[in-house]
Amino acid sequence: MLNRDRAKAGSLVIFVTGMVLILLTGDQSVTSVHGFSSGPPAGHTDAPFEITCATSNCHTGTGLNAGAGQFAITGPKLYVPGETYGITVRHTTNEASRRRWGFQLTGLTGDNARGGTLQSANGNTVVLSDDGPGGNRQYIEHSLSGTFVGQRNQASWTFNWEAPSSDVGAVVLYAAGNQANNDGLNTGDQIYTATHVILSGPPQIVDIRIQGKQLIVTGENFDKGGEIFVDGVKQKKTGNFDPFNLARVLISKKGGKKLPRGQTVSVQVRNPDGMLSNTMPFMRPL
Repeated sequence: MLNRDRAKAGSLVIFVTGMVLILLTGDQSVTSVHGFSSGPPAGHTDAPFEITCATSNCHTGTGLNAGAGQFAITGPKLYVPGETYGITVRHTTNEASRRRWGFQLTGLTGDNARGGTLQSANGNTVVLSDDGPGGNRQYIEHSLSGTFVGQRNQASWTFNWEAPSSDVGAVVLYAAGNQANNDGLNTGDQIYTATHVILSGPPQIVDIRIQGKQLIVTGENFDKGGEIFVDGVKQKKTGNFDPFNLARVLISKKGGKKLPRGQTVSVQVRNPDGMLSNTMPFMRPL
């Protein structure tokens, strides 16, 4: 009887250990709606109020954006309401150890609401709707066949994005991607993030303020790499530093310090493609 109990206990330990290993490694023999190689859970794009598979420890390796690879989103720079556009997400690397690939992407307006509609173009991607923070975002991610097992150097996915039916301002695409080593474990993988801003028109300044040394310009349709000009002079150390308002806020880290008090200046924004905003007068309070 004692030997039988010991045998049962041993079998239980083996079973529990096996299940733990399966959950940790993402074994394909387990069917999960949003699991691992079949696609990450919704809300892992690094968009506002989201995390990535690096911060959730689903995959561990070099740390977020710390590997030798590159990860990018390509798509239109401007949208016409209701039109459909092709979007491509691409991994590239020179590391031969990268042999499996993944991604997840969502599109959000400046209010962090769902921006447009994502559509699969083939079996390499799947769409998750009414999910993520608040349960009202949409995602597109790799399918099991879209992990390109054994493929080296690069991987890409192309799908469609239907623009919002009306002008909602810029839509930001947020994506996170995994360059995995395909060893069946959740270690040794590399997680990357990328953003792509799709504008609805030229930049538009709505408000200007000074906070400490910073000159902060808010508005609409500010592209990544947008610049602030004061009386025609480009302000240094300017960028889209507010992660919750990538297309709505530009900050010059020391621009406010240089402005004379009580004197009115003209402020303008220029996007990298040369599109200019309205010119807005601003006076630093005395």
